[in-house]
Amino acid sequence: MAEIDQAALEAVQDDITAIAEATEKVELELANKRNELMRPVYEKRREVIAKLPKFWSVVIQNHSELLQVNEATDLPILEHLTDIWVNYDPKDSRNFDIIFTFKENPFFTNKELVKKIVFKDDESTSEAVKIDWKEGKDPSKKRKKGDDDEPLESFFSWFDDEDAQLSEIFAEKIFPEAISIFAGEDGDEVVFGEDDEDDEDDGSVDLEDEDDDDEEDEKPAKKKGRK
Repeated sequence: MAEIDQAALEAVQDDITAIAEATEKVELELANKRNELMRPVYEKRREVIAKLPKFWSVVIQNHSELLQVNEATDLPILEHLTDIWVNYDPKDSRNFDIIFTFKENPFFTNKELVKKIVFKDDESTSEAVKIDWKEGKDPSKKRKKGDDDEPLESFFSWFDDEDAQLSEIFAEKIFPEAISIFAGEDGDEVVFGEDDEDDEDDGSVDLEDEDDDDEEDEKPAKKKGRK
């Protein structure tokens, strides 16, 4: 076996590392520039979709499996969602906020829920968000019937999660492609909530008030969205 030239191997590896670091720097600069150029486009989109009722609710519903949306408990809350915005750090787009804006609603008092993503030590982390739920309205207090230890899935559980992976998917895919997702061109079938909701059992037990028969226990009727 030929003698290993350790110095030569280390020199080659140093070159590989140097190119990788330089490429990473260029990619970050490109990402920062792309976000700068896209911001006025997203602002224009924001004005257009403001005229579309329940736009962001539909977008989230259309990725219901990924986002763990519970139709019975989450959809009545999401109907009050008026805007989603991703605000990037202009110097480092790996740092960003996802801002969810809600109109006044019977579920919680927050006007905004802000999911912050911070890149540090080569890793992205997501800060937990405190939601000020009104009494008896927190979906995490519900359990599957027959299993008091098994909570129902809820989109709003994500706000307590410090894992940044889903936040990055939201910022990099769902937010930029929101119009296509709304139109049903990317993801599952579009589901629209209607005002004339059918009374259905959501298969859960409210631990705070088992006799609570609020609108969050009603399941919106479904119909296909138009492309």
